[in-house]
Amino acid sequence: MAPGQLAVAENGAVWVDERQVGQRSVLFLTRHLVLVVPVSAVVANMHQAYTQLRLHSTRYGCFISGPSKTADIEQSLVIGAHGPGSLLVILLNKQ
Repeated sequence: MAPGQLAVAENGAVWVDERQVGQRSVLFLTRHLVLVVPVSAVVANMHQAYTQLRLHSTRYGCFISGPSKTADIEQSLVIGAHGPGSLLVILLNKQ
């Protein structure tokens, strides 16, 4: 489980900053990833997301939107070859 800083409603992408995770490789080497994002940090689209990011304040950050899918010419589907095999985003409403 890791904290997400910002979530995008249109595509399900979550911005994760390495300062929140510690070791950034855990985001990509784990089989199942759970990200927790405050409801107040959900924006409608990527345009709004980029206006809220402060890219100069971190060395590394990325949007994660779920497992990758690829198929070679033999029609063999591989899910999660470039990251986690599944992603669960939990929206937390802090009252």
